[in-house]
Amino acid sequence: MKITDYTQAIENGLTHADWHVRWDWVKKLETPPTPEQVERGLTDEHWVVRRAWVERMDYTPTPEAIERGLSGMDAASSHIPDDTLKYVQVSWIKRMDFTPTPEQIERGLMDKEWIVRQAWVWRMDYHPTPEQVERGLLDEHSSVRQAWAQRQDWTPTPEQVERGLRDLDKHVRVDWVRRLDFLPAPEQIERGLTDTHNRVREAWAQRMDWAPTPEQIEMGISDADADVVVAWLKRDDIAWSTTQIQRGLQHFSWDVRIISEFLMRKQWERCAQNTTTESYGSTETSCI
Repeated sequence: MKITDYTQAIENGLTHADWHVRWDWVKKLETPPTPEQVERGLTDEHWVVRRAWVERMDYTPTPEAIERGLSGMDAASSHIPDDTLKYVQVSWIKRMDFTPTPEQIERGLMDKEWIVRQAWVWRMDYHPTPEQVERGLLDEHSSVRQAWAQRQDWTPTPEQVERGLRDLDKHVRVDWVRRLDFLPAPEQIERGLTDTHNRVREAWAQRMDWAPTPEQIEMGISDADADVVVAWLKRDDIAWSTTQIQRGLQHFSWDVRIISEFLMRKQWERCAQNTTTESYGSTETSCI
C-alpha cells in the first residue's frame, strides 16, 4: 500500500461514521497523530473515543485541551450522563505530561463525583494543603478517605489518626494501620487486635513498632482467621513456646502448619546448639 493510500485509510478510519470504527483506529494507530487529528478526537461526540484519545501518550495536549478535559466540559456531551463523562475526566487526571494549576487541583478535589476526587488524591505531583487533607479525610465516600490514608506525603495529627483507626469502613482502617508515621497508643492497639474485621487484625499483627503482651500473643494465634494467625507467627520478636508451635502444627490451615513446621525446625536447631535446656517465651523449660 502506498504511503498516501495508508494515510488516507487512517483518516477515513478516524472520521468513520461508526464510533466503534473510530475507537478501533485510535487504538491501532502506530504513527504519531497530527494536531488536527488529536483535536478532532478529543472533541469526538462519543465519550469512548474521547477517552481513547486521552489515553494515547504520543502527543502533547494544549493547555486548552487539558482544561477542557479536567473540567469535564467535553464538546457535544450534554446528552451523555454526567457519571459516564467522568471516565474521560479521570483519564485526563491520570496523564502525567502536564503540571496542574492549584485551581485545577482544588476544583478536582471538590468535584461532586467521588471517582474524580479519588483520582486527584492519587496524583502525586502536588503537595496538598492541610485544609485539603482534612476535607479529604472527612469525605463522604470511603474510597476517597482510603486514598488519603494511603498518601504518605503528609503527617496526620493525633486526632486524624484516631478518627482514621475508628473509620466505619474496614479498608480505611487497614490503610491507617499500615501508616508508619505515627506511634499507636496501647488503647488503639488493643482495640485493633479485637477489630471485627480480620484484615484489620492482620494489619495490626504485621505492624512491628509495638511489643505485644503474652495475652495479646495468645489471642492472636487463637484467632479464627488463618491469615491473622500467619501474621502473628511471622513476627520475629516473639519466642514461641513448644505448646504454641505444636498447636500450629495441628491447625486447619496449610499455611499455618507450614510456618509452624519452620518454627519447630528452628527450635530443634537451637536445642542442638545448647547443652542446657532453654525457655522459649513461656513457662516451659524443655525442647520438643
